[in-house]
Amino acid sequence: MLGLSGSEWLFYGGIAVMAAAGVLGMLSVIVFTLTGRALRDRLEQEYGKIRGKKTCPKE
Repeated sequence: MLGLSGSEWLFYGGIAVMAAAGVLGMLSVIVFTLTGRALRDRLEQEYGKIRGKKTCPKE
């Protein structure tokens, strides 16, 4: 088994899992950014541009 103890397997396995989580997180950001742009363009085409944020009147 490559000469690693159980605790070393857990340590290096944890590093590998965290690296995979980081890569998948960045991939998610890219995908959601691209699909968000497409969705925003489609909504603007169907409903028009957003005029701005509506705020509640101060009482």
